[in-house]
Amino acid sequence: GVGFYSAFMVADKITLETRSSASDGKGWKWESDGEGSYSIEESDREDRGTKITLHLKEDASVYADAWKQKEVIRKYSNFVDFPIFVDDEQVNTVEALWQKSKSEIKDEELTEFYKFVANAFDEPLGHLLLRIEGRVDFRALLFVPSKAPQGMFREDFEFGVHLYSSNIFIQDDCKSLLPDYLRFIKGVVDTADLPLNVSREVTQKSPAMAKTQKILTGKILGMLKDWAAGDTEKYDKFFDEFGPLFKTGLSSDFAHQDEIKELLRYESTSTEPGIKTSLEAYVDRMQSGQDKIYYLLGSDRAGAAANPNLEYFGKKEIEVLLLIDPVDVFTVSGLTKYKDFDIISVERADIEDDPDDTDAGKKKDVSDSKKLIKRFKTVLGDRVEDVVISKRLVDSAATLVAGESGMDAQMERMMRMMDENFSGAKKVLEINLKHVLITNLTSLQNDDSKSELTDKTIVQIFEGSQLLEGVLDSPSDFVERMTKIMVQATETEE
Repeated sequence: GVGFYSAFMVADKITLETRSSASDGKGWKWESDGEGSYSIEESDREDRGTKITLHLKEDASVYADAWKQKEVIRKYSNFVDFPIFVDDEQVNTVEALWQKSKSEIKDEELTEFYKFVANAFDEPLGHLLLRIEGRVDFRALLFVPSKAPQGMFREDFEFGVHLYSSNIFIQDDCKSLLPDYLRFIKGVVDTADLPLNVSREVTQKSPAMAKTQKILTGKILGMLKDWAAGDTEKYDKFFDEFGPLFKTGLSSDFAHQDEIKELLRYESTSTEPGIKTSLEAYVDRMQSGQDKIYYLLGSDRAGAAANPNLEYFGKKEIEVLLLIDPVDVFTVSGLTKYKDFDIISVERADIEDDPDDTDAGKKKDVSDSKKLIKRFKTVLGDRVEDVVISKRLVDSAATLVAGESGMDAQMERMMRMMDENFSGAKKVLEINLKHVLITNLTSLQNDDSKSELTDKTIVQIFEGSQLLEGVLDSPSDFVERMTKIMVQATETEE
């Protein structure tokens, strides 16, 4: 077969001598140089059994060394059912646990097998033993490590599941068995549903491999769902270690997107720092009449909690998910709906007029307010998409929100980090007419002697909002202008 003829990769001649166990059996000798012909003749071999001799090529002499032979055996034939010896030493000493039933396997055997197959020193967080029969037949023993490996997000990170066929090693980093977001899984999959000319290309394109991946993914997600429901401590530990990578499945595995959403965890304005909540738990806490799930992208908990765009939601005691993991910026595009609820950013949320507030027009001169908005637009020009009166601000004077075609602030910040020439879309500046600074500006704009101060303050309000979002282009100009404003504010008449 293919396996036998592959020996010609290292040998320029192969001699095979064999004799049956029958009392009248003869010995036979087969020999070939691999060039397309062979010879068969009787042999004077006296012992029953088969002996194969490889006449090694000069550049393959390393395979005559015992250490190299053991290395090859352990890699490719470590789990064959019969013992393999090198110089009277049995080399294949590890059992193929995936071929056993659950009741036959001890916990310590699982731990040792995990350490062997994963080349690890920690203990597994959990395991999954599978025997699948149907459109595809395979057995699998998979492990979730207790610690995330280094370099998990690198493109050259090797998958940890080994592919076997009838206990014979095929591939040690089989990317066809699991989707990218589950590449931290370690273990073994053994299937006979592979063509004889098996190769990396064949495994990638094989329909059997696609079916196997679909089944494995579903089983792993099912196991994680069981942890989340019955052993929250174990699941929380899993998500702390592998959550960032797991979230990437949102934007890549659309077939399992609903199951992935059930397993996501985020901090929120209703949880203590470091404590995460599920989307289902968020829904259970939603206020009567609330029909949307709200989130805010941020770089850290403290920065997100201080974002002015949260003020309205805090006042109304509406919970907001805090997406503060760096990967959230890239995966949030897959988080648009959960069950019947739309999931939207607080920067894009439509804020209704507060019925508890009196009409702003009654509290302020409408013409002055309109005049101030026009002044903001004139001073800022094409630096903003628009300037509007804010319904979301409570304590802050102003905030920037995304326009119709714009990105959230955190997403824009990440784009700037990846491309220094990225400019982003213009933002909408919202101003809080109830804030004392805006109230003062409304009056100050009518004083021609304070025109310069008014315009400087408008620019400072805008750039201060940029500063909070981490997108301020010229901090030096900001500081210089702030100094001039303070000088004007502290001048005394002589």
